[in-house]
Amino acid sequence: MIEAVKPKRKYASRHRAGQAAETREAVIAAAKQQFIAMGWQGTTIAGVARAAGVSTETIYAVFGNKQALLRMVLERAVRRAEPAIPLLEQAGPLAIAAASDQRAQIALFAEDITSVLGNVAVLMAVVRTAAATDTELAALYRGLHDGRRRNLVFVAKALLDKGPLRDGMDAETATALLWRLASPELFLLMTDIEGLQAASYAEWLTDALVNALLPS
Repeated sequence: MIEAVKPKRKYASRHRAGQAAETREAVIAAAKQQFIAMGWQGTTIAGVARAAGVSTETIYAVFGNKQALLRMVLERAVRRAEPAIPLLEQAGPLAIAAASDQRAQIALFAEDITSVLGNVAVLMAVVRTAAATDTELAALYRGLHDGRRRNLVFVAKALLDKGPLRDGMDAETATALLWRLASPELFLLMTDIEGLQAASYAEWLTDALVNALLPS
């Protein structure tokens, strides 16, 4: 009898864990849609709960508050299909480090960051708009850009591992150029306002970075 009970408990535990994961995913997806459609001020925990089909208490228990939920939505957008793996440990950045030469590295970076920006740029715009009147969101917005810069050090160092950069450029200067040219704000300007397709933006970014970073 004892042995017969234990498998049921394990199954029930796995089932509950699966339900919790599904609930989490539903809330993140609903929150992303609401933040994009309604902005920071227009999005409410109650509205997200209705869209996700859960209680407000569930959202507070799992995520804490609206800002924490927004952070999770942003993290998920950056990590894309591999939410459990930090960005720099994913296949895209690892391929950049392993590429045979600097031009190949830049092309791979442009392709990968275009994918990231396609997911996260509009959410960054939500934070930027709210930052004008909300000091906590202003701090979050600055922190997100600081995080971008820290991640891009990886790319600058990967390029330097394959050879010198233009005019003896160091990693700090190269990181600053990457940070500016691959910004979510510039991505939205070129895709939403200018009307470029994502593939055209990636081609432009590749050419711009080659010209800015590599020896002539």
